[in-house]
Amino acid sequence: MLLELNPLITPNIGLIAWTGLIFILLVLILGKFVWPTITKALADRERSIEEALKAAEAARMAKTDLENEIEKIRQEGRVEREQMMKETRQVASKMEEDAREKATEEYNRILDDAKREIDSQKQNAMADVKNQVSKLSLQIAEKLVKEQLANETAQKQLVETYLSDIKVN
Repeated sequence: MLLELNPLITPNIGLIAWTGLIFILLVLILGKFVWPTITKALADRERSIEEALKAAEAARMAKTDLENEIEKIRQEGRVEREQMMKETRQVASKMEEDAREKATEEYNRILDDAKREIDSQKQNAMADVKNQVSKLSLQIAEKLVKEQLANETAQKQLVETYLSDIKVN
């Protein structure tokens, strides 16, 4: 009873035929015009996703390579920095040693010059002392001779002493 009352529940054969025909036409039209576009779009999308995945993998590999290269460059930089520091220390040490040698040479030269100057001054002083001593000796001798020769008996005695000292040939 319920089936007889509602026409949607009990479809008519004509309605079924027309619905089937329209469905088949719709499938044919969709198959001819829409499905190729949709499948092409899906294939393009799948291909772009695959390319993006490949690009991402290549980028990841490039990133890894760059990180390795950066680490290698850092290591080389450390080695080069250590080498430069070592060379700098060697140069500084060499410069310090050269400066020390030059200072020692200059010290020795100044010391030798000072010794020569002291010796020269000493010799000049000794010569002056000798001159003064000889002058003083002459002055003393002159005074002594004057005193001794001041009286006539001393003069005669001096002449006789000199004559006795002289050997006659």
